[in-house]
Amino acid sequence: MKNSRQFVGLQTCATQLLSLKTGLLLWMACLSLVGHTSDTTQVQPPIPTDPVTKQSHAVMGHRDSVSKLPETIQAKLAQANIPTDSMSMVVQPLTDNPQNAASTTLQTALFSYNADVPRTPASTQKLIPTYVALDSLGKDFVWQTKLYQHGFVWKGTLYGDVIVQGSGDPKLENERLYQLLAMIKAQGIKQVQGNLIIDNRQFDGVKFDVNAFDGKGLRPYNAQPNALLTNFGTVEVDLVPIAKPNAIAAIKPAKASASGSSATTSNTSDLYNEAANLEQIQSKPSINPKDVAAYQVSLKPALANFTMPTTLKASQEPCNSNQDDWIGTLTSTGLSFHQTASAFCGEQKRYLTFPDGDVLVKQQIIADWQKILPNFIGNIEFANPAVPYMQQAKAIPQALPWYIRLYLKYFGKPLTPKLVGYVASNPLHEQIKDINQHSNNVMTEQIALSLPVYADKQRISTYPKTFAYIHQWWQQKLPQAQPPVMTRASGLCRDCRVAPNSMLALLTLAYHSPNFTVYRDSLGVAGESGTIKALKLRQPNNPAIGHAWIKTGTLDNVTSMAGYVQGKSGKWYAVVGMINADNVKNNSNAKAVLDEMLAWTALQ
Repeated sequence: MKNSRQFVGLQTCATQLLSLKTGLLLWMACLSLVGHTSDTTQVQPPIPTDPVTKQSHAVMGHRDSVSKLPETIQAKLAQANIPTDSMSMVVQPLTDNPQNAASTTLQTALFSYNADVPRTPASTQKLIPTYVALDSLGKDFVWQTKLYQHGFVWKGTLYGDVIVQGSGDPKLENERLYQLLAMIKAQGIKQVQGNLIIDNRQFDGVKFDVNAFDGKGLRPYNAQPNALLTNFGTVEVDLVPIAKPNAIAAIKPAKASASGSSATTSNTSDLYNEAANLEQIQSKPSINPKDVAAYQVSLKPALANFTMPTTLKASQEPCNSNQDDWIGTLTSTGLSFHQTASAFCGEQKRYLTFPDGDVLVKQQIIADWQKILPNFIGNIEFANPAVPYMQQAKAIPQALPWYIRLYLKYFGKPLTPKLVGYVASNPLHEQIKDINQHSNNVMTEQIALSLPVYADKQRISTYPKTFAYIHQWWQQKLPQAQPPVMTRASGLCRDCRVAPNSMLALLTLAYHSPNFTVYRDSLGVAGESGTIKALKLRQPNNPAIGHAWIKTGTLDNVTSMAGYVQGKSGKWYAVVGMINADNVKNNSNAKAVLDEMLAWTALQ
């Protein structure tokens, strides 16, 4: 059946044939035109099925031809049976002058395919907030979690309150929180006649349902951000085998190793992290599984007002690394088990997202406070969001002797909060390395939410303020590039969108910035570190191994890679590849296409 363009072409020809002088020549030309139109139509990719993709093509007015892709990539794409309109890819050379702001002119891409089409980026989106933070705050920026006393100290007693003020530190360990609280005792304070106030108001309204994304709320990648985030918003459950009486150690213990990687987890981004995003750490059994009677269970950090069994029955079932197979119910007040644990799994550590970040930090502080000042009889409560507590003067405590109250009334200064001390975070460049190497979701949210407070000097941060800041930054730094659409900073979102050309513009800007080395080194090295380490397992001879610095992204139906490759000539390239296909569920075929992008570039 002739298409519309053919029909119009024939109409034109018929009209022109009315001229006898030129009829024969025009008839021959029109036949040629119709044949050319038909050939062009045959190489057009199918119409996109994704609504965002459809809209993007309408705006662009054209589609890139598949023939623009290198033949090796075309072959991998065909083998993977991925629709052509489901993939975007661009490889662009960079100038020979990195860290030179005067040479930021975009180079001509070696090839570009659907690079203006916004797609779901998954965890490659982490490249955006990490660089925005690096550019806005500087590589040596640190967060400070602070401790204040608010009142008057008399004979070892604080007549007033203790305040713990969260700063948004993405990596506040349990030990450092305890160290902070202990500073009050180091002041010679033995008693507190008042309350302990938890001030985590810096992030307002950022809590979300941990089950909302994929219904797997226990998994660490679903943890909530919090201005006073501890232990990545998770608890660690340790299982240690208990031997039967007279059991003999038959198997030599092995060093703990990671299992249950993100690549096989449904509906998740790259999840592996040495702590927060680790689903399971297990060692080989040190006791013959037949001699395991049960597992001893312990929880870190210690929580007040929390109940859980101290033992878990062991079974002779095969070891299954799926963490949902053994867990029962985790609530804000307790943990229960509904199944046994396999004796073949050996010693285990499991990281579980706590359902409510506020409750987690409160119960941890209560447990710590009972150790530091066991005679404390006040309340532990959260600061009132409507009251500027840190700027509020406190009334003179009535429990003070009358002469102290009289002195304070007429000669003393207002009782405003006094800084006792603080614990500083790791510097920003170390934090973004943790994020981009191990794809830590909640750390990314913490850094992004910190931008309105520390870069824009706002008192309170929210998600709307965060994305407004990133959008404003984008318009100032990358005015020619389409800004990303973000509803979550980490990329754990189905409605997030970014065009590969926009990601390319960001990578180019970073390449010419003074922070390029820090930014590049935050990424995993192909075949050697980070989430791209697995390339060596997939393709041991891939020429990109050791020569590509890459952030990966994985969700169901989403596979992406973005970063830098140094070719065999020594020249640097920025690369971005994204595949959004309904029939591609974290499979190796989709990764093979993007792996070939890295290989082809490394050979340039």
